[in-house]
This record gives sequence, C-alpha cells and structure tokens, in this order.
Amino acid sequence: MLTMTLAEKIVNEVKKVLTEEIIIAQTNGTIIAATDETRIGQFHEGAYLTFFEGQKRILTKQDEQHMKGIKAGINLPIYFEQKVIGVIGMTGNPLHVSPFGEILRKMTELLIQEHEFFQETETDERHLEAFVFDWLHLPETCMDITEKAKQLQIDVEQPRVVVLIDCQNESFMKQDQYKAMKAMLHLTNQEIIVRWGHARFLLMLQTTADGREALQQRLFHIYASLAAVYPSKMLIGAGKPAASHLMKQSFHQAFRALKLAHADTPIVFDEDLTLELFIEEVSQETKEMFIDRTIGPLLPYPELVKTLRMLLTSDYSLKHAAEAMHVHINTLHYRLKRIQDLTTLDPKRMQDAMLFYLALMLLEHNTKKPVKQPNIL
Repeated sequence: MLTMTLAEKIVNEVKKVLTEEIIIAQTNGTIIAATDETRIGQFHEGAYLTFFEGQKRILTKQDEQHMKGIKAGINLPIYFEQKVIGVIGMTGNPLHVSPFGEILRKMTELLIQEHEFFQETETDERHLEAFVFDWLHLPETCMDITEKAKQLQIDVEQPRVVVLIDCQNESFMKQDQYKAMKAMLHLTNQEIIVRWGHARFLLMLQTTADGREALQQRLFHIYASLAAVYPSKMLIGAGKPAASHLMKQSFHQAFRALKLAHADTPIVFDEDLTLELFIEEVSQETKEMFIDRTIGPLLPYPELVKTLRMLLTSDYSLKHAAEAMHVHINTLHYRLKRIQDLTTLDPKRMQDAMLFYLALMLLEHNTKKPVKQPNIL
C-alpha cells in the first residue's frame, strides 16, 4: 500500500508547501522517505508508537534522549480506508509545527487516495484493453467474450464501428492527457476507448439510424475538438459498422483506412476506398518494380512528374493542364513527348495513361521516393 516510491512522491509534494523536515515511516517504524535522505532505513521509535496509538504524538527534546531515531516535532498516523497504513512526521518545535498537523495529514491522505484511484483506473483500463484485444484477435471458436463483457458491463450484442485515431504524439499515453482526451470525446457508457500502441487509440462507437452521415459528422467533430486543443496532427481511420461477431472485420478496415490517412485527408472511411484496396494488397517489392517499369525514368526530372500528375488531375485537358502550370501549350506538348521518349509509354494513350495513374498513386503512398536531381529540361 505505502511503497517507498509513493512515500517519496508524498514527501516531494509536501515539501513544496512546508519547509520543515519531513519523514514517512512504515507501520514497523522504518523510515522509507525523508527530506534528509540519511535517515532513510533508520528505525523511528516515535513512528512505531504512533502506529499503535492511532493518533498524533508530540515528540519533545527530552524524548530525543531516550527514544531511538527521533527528532523533536510531531508524528501523525496515515489512515486509508479507516486503517493506519503508515506514519508521517514533521521535525521542529512542537508548538510551532503542531498547527500544521492536520494540513499535513490531509495532504498525505489525499495523495494516497489519488494514487489508489489511479492504480484502480489503470487496472480497469488494462482489463478493458485485454478484453478488446481478445475480441478483435482471437478466433470465435476459442473465445467466449460474453462472461468478460458482463463483468465490464458491456453489451456485445450492439452493433459498433471501429475507429482508430493516431495522435502522432506519445504524450497522449500519459494518464492526465488521456483522461482529458476521453472527456472531450463524450462517449456513452456502451462505447469503448482503449490505448492501442504508440500514440494510437481505438474507439468502438455505437451506430445510429443515420448511419454514415452521423458517423462522419461525429468524427469531424472529434477531429476538430482535438485539433483545437492539441498541436499534433490527428489521423483517423474508420471501418464499417458491424455486429459483434464481425467486429474483427471492422477493425481491419479501420486499420487499412488509417494507413491511407494523411495531412490533406486526415479522416478516411474504408468504404470510400476503391483502387486503394488493391494497392494495399500488393507487396512492397512489386510496387517498386511497377514504378521502375513505368515512371521510374521520370524520377530524376521533377517537372515531368509534375506535368504528368497535372494532366491526369485535369481530366486530360491539355489546355487546363497548361494553364494550371502557367506554361505555353507547346511546352506541354514538348514535355509529353519527353515522357514518351523516356518511358516508351504514351501519356495520350488510355492504356498507358492508366499505368501512369497507378504509378503516381504508388509514388504518393511513399512506396518509393523520387530521386531529387537538378531539372535538366
């Protein structure tokens, strides 16, 4: 209950407001924390007697002559749940330090209560994290989540949607920030949030009759609320609503959507993904090989890559692409000819244009970064 670490924390907190020497002893009289560190480990007879008496004990200069390990001052029993769990002492003239006795006791007991509440909260959160992990990873055939769900007062029969939030800042793992963030989300008692790796959180939100529109509005609100308070850029991936036995699918969808979220599109819904579904299934080696065989020869020439991208985003309108890049139409024709010469693919041919489009998508997903060299057009 009263560990050395906790006792040291209490001493450090108390000495911020009191300048007198402080000691904390276990019920057997052993000092486990003190402003004078040379006293740690010593036997304090006054603390030992205070534990048995269960009330404040004043120690005088005369007591110093015949009691072991004491200094004049006061000793007070530390109570938790109506039991004495230790003793805290303040050194000094008893007439001077006694008025601070109740303040000292109350501060100490409040710090212990806060610590215990934190420990209980952490334990509850660890149980919840373990439950969610089992729910999303273990095969149905070897898992019975019903009993665990009852203990946690969770109705697993309700449909939910899995949402992953990447805060990109590990300070959110700290209990105070985590608690503050949870309060901002306004979750119902049947909605779940757990820490999910470094700077990531997993939500299991209830679904409503409004479906996608309501979820979208809620996630935009969550993103805006967090972004207004915390400087780090949030990324959010959302799966599709699912029944209890399909929650694993919603989780994998949210994970896939989160991988595709970026600064320009911080909230991604898996159901909006189309071509990205295939891209995610392709191996890294195959992606790099595809880039090499298509736009690889263009990578040393940033202007050609930019030209190709602009043409594709301008719906293949040469006029609009040239205007967007502020170049003459003849310059655009020249660049397209250079692209064809370097790649042997004709950007004006639909089949080759599709290959260029796929290659640019792969490039944007950071599968292979372009080589930056001087523009020699």
